[in-house]
Amino acid sequence: MAISVACLRSIVTVEPVILLSMTALFVATPAYQQLVISKICSKWYGQASVECRDLAGHPEVQKEVQYSSSVVILLYTSVLSVLSIPPAMLLGSWSDQRTVTGFGSSRRRLVLFLPCLLSLASGGLLIAMAMLDQLGVLWVLMAAGLVGLSGGTSSLFLSYLADLTASTEGVNRTLRMAMVEAMIFVGGTIGFLLGGYLQQQGGGLVMAFSFYCCCQLLSIVYIIVWLQDPAPPPLVTPSYGSINHSRDDDATPSLLSHARRSLAVVFKKRPDRGRFKLLLLIICTFINNLVAVGEKTDAHTRMHTHRHTFINNLVDVGETTISLLYLSYEPRHFSTELYGIFHSVRMLLLGTVLLLVFPMLLKRVSEQTLAKVSALFRSASLFLMAFSTNKWMVFLVCVIGAPSGIGQAVVRSLSSAIVEQHEQGAMFSFSASVEAVCILLAGLLFNGLYPFTLATVAGMPFVVMATLMLVVFILMHSLLSLSLSLSLPLSLSVSPSLCLSVSVSVSLSLSLSLSICLFHFFFILNVCVCVCVCVCENEWLGSIHHLSKHTYTHTHTHTHTHTHTHTPFHKVLGRMEASSSFFI
Repeated sequence: MAISVACLRSIVTVEPVILLSMTALFVATPAYQQLVISKICSKWYGQASVECRDLAGHPEVQKEVQYSSSVVILLYTSVLSVLSIPPAMLLGSWSDQRTVTGFGSSRRRLVLFLPCLLSLASGGLLIAMAMLDQLGVLWVLMAAGLVGLSGGTSSLFLSYLADLTASTEGVNRTLRMAMVEAMIFVGGTIGFLLGGYLQQQGGGLVMAFSFYCCCQLLSIVYIIVWLQDPAPPPLVTPSYGSINHSRDDDATPSLLSHARRSLAVVFKKRPDRGRFKLLLLIICTFINNLVAVGEKTDAHTRMHTHRHTFINNLVDVGETTISLLYLSYEPRHFSTELYGIFHSVRMLLLGTVLLLVFPMLLKRVSEQTLAKVSALFRSASLFLMAFSTNKWMVFLVCVIGAPSGIGQAVVRSLSSAIVEQHEQGAMFSFSASVEAVCILLAGLLFNGLYPFTLATVAGMPFVVMATLMLVVFILMHSLLSLSLSLSLPLSLSVSPSLCLSVSVSVSLSLSLSLSICLFHFFFILNVCVCVCVCVCENEWLGSIHHLSKHTYTHTHTHTHTHTHTHTPFHKVLGRMEASSSFFI
């Protein structure tokens, strides 16, 4: 029995932690967004007002609340992403060192423990906000800060992926990483269905946040009781371009030293053009996450609320947010229940392909080829979503996009094969920082694209994302041409046509990102100015209320002859209108 338990503990490692964390995340995300809406509406109209009890029956009030809520949620996302970047840069390189002085556990095990602990504290704060009317809406930023200080899910993934590369290799490593990716979809399916059920019960938001805390508590108990200490990284022997720790650096650790080491691991020269290939893979990771987060941004901007249910789930690797608004528009006219069915089917298909189909395909097809096919299928599904006109076309998106989750698992596996074992934490730390930046950057890129194109091409955000996935396909084709394989030697030969294709693909991705970023630069800048002008919460919320009401009135009139007041927010609004008219 002891042998079987030991064997089981070596097989089942951190996957349950990932599953619990993802389930908790998908339950809490729509709940905290509903909490923001409830707090803002109660502040303006009173908790017992008819408007707050039935926002859908008061379209003008709903629009005002949504505009103001979008600013708060944008700040929430910004705080979470910005604060998670330094811990992500620090913890990966720090966990590469062997042990913690005075403790019997691995540093990577502590990296798993920290996000669960601070997420538990964040959940407790959200419960207090849901129960106490005295706590204003801006307390939600404190909850985001608690999660961000631990690195959030990025810390969980970088710790697990770094340990996984030390115990697996080749195809087995890719399969294990695919299993981790599948945990996202399984957790999304469970959290999506369970979150809606919990919010319909008597406790409402309190029950949803309590379940979130229970998942974090179970993760903590699992890490302490079940999870074994991973094998420590071996002592480093000098190699080509090797980066070693000095005793001084280990004795006096700092964020700057660990960040410098993470950057050095990524950009150091490697044999067989390893640095070039690693950078291409990081670009693929960046675009994958940019598209994934971009697909969830616009529902933060204009949330669709109902009296009893609120569906606006965070899915890091799926189309959930723009599709929520997009599918409810004509000619599709999806109801809330039908959208829930669509989302659940899609998540189940994504998880099924990763867990069952991908291992069988990997026996006959190379992982690089499967990653290319995954990018093509994802691009095709996004194009189909952009131009779908009826329900069967939308559900066909689920089938076509089922292999979409393969690409990121392959990219992570290939990245880990390039760097040395003692550099895994630093490399995944840099990747986690890139993913955290994507959360913020996607908000800048896509936060206003859907409203601007709604009257012309409502599916334009999906077209932009599909184009970015074609860039990923070009990059993966370039890597395949470079003979990047876990089982074959890396080739040194690069043809001029290959260099040209890589240069074009990188230039295309950068130009698309920069052009959309310019499109929204003034909007984000002006929102930041608005926040800085106000000195207290009451003035801040009142000004946002006034701004949102003015914006709503302006967008629903056919003339621009109305009189502007001279408040700071209306001056900012005038600049926003002038800058937006340039792009329109």
